[in-house]
Amino acid sequence: MPNTSYVAIVTDQHIVEPDLTLYGLNTAASTQALVESLRKESVHLDRVVSLGDLADTANNPDRNRAVGTVESYKHARDILSELRTPLLPLPGNHDEPELMTEFFPPAWENHTHGVHHSTIGRTTLIGIDLRTGPEATGFAKAETIKTLDMVLSRSTKAIIFSHYPIFDLNNQLIDTELSTVNRADIHDVLRRHASKISASFHGHLHLWVSGHKEGLMSYGVPSSSFSFVLEPEGKGPITVGDQPCGYVLLGINDDGSVMIRPRFLPPAQRA
Repeated sequence: MPNTSYVAIVTDQHIVEPDLTLYGLNTAASTQALVESLRKESVHLDRVVSLGDLADTANNPDRNRAVGTVESYKHARDILSELRTPLLPLPGNHDEPELMTEFFPPAWENHTHGVHHSTIGRTTLIGIDLRTGPEATGFAKAETIKTLDMVLSRSTKAIIFSHYPIFDLNNQLIDTELSTVNRADIHDVLRRHASKISASFHGHLHLWVSGHKEGLMSYGVPSSSFSFVLEPEGKGPITVGDQPCGYVLLGINDDGSVMIRPRFLPPAQRA
């Protein structure tokens, strides 16, 4: 049997100010359910990777500009402090990066030009910060792409994490309004190092989705608080769905291979 380390991948908690709701949903209660599930995992968790939108606000009706507040980050810290597992966070569009860093000091071992990375065994966990603001699209700066290439060059095996999708997902709305604008530039780098990359994970879309492109596996991790309905090739508006929420339990073997297990949580908890 190989030696295996375990990482939980969570995303899109959207914790807002105490006693408030988002879309009529109690995201704090959903996050408490997440923490309870993580603490009951049957294996020891070495890390928890958070793919973004950890906090949010219920005080700004403009969802295109809404970002977490001091009160929401304090609330998030109170809930997530029960984890007692190192947290590797990436900012999402609804995060406020300075506040997130203040309340959740990152446990990444290194950070340069928007590329975070830590090592488990022979595998490098690489988080790409693609946030440019509260906009729903991400963008990789030239120095970020160059640094990603350098970190991958020095890695034996690697796993990629981002908030925004970095591959086309056959959905017009996602690919034009909810993805990384210059994802083709990132994909060029990943393709050069494809033999090293075990998998790639992103958040932002609040749904389970996976794909395979040019030898690279991509997984969309669902929100732990609520789901969105985004059908393949769909063009319609985004709606909040009733699908179960969840997270991913990732097993990393000492040879760099991975085992991916979905963990389902209750549907969004309505106020």
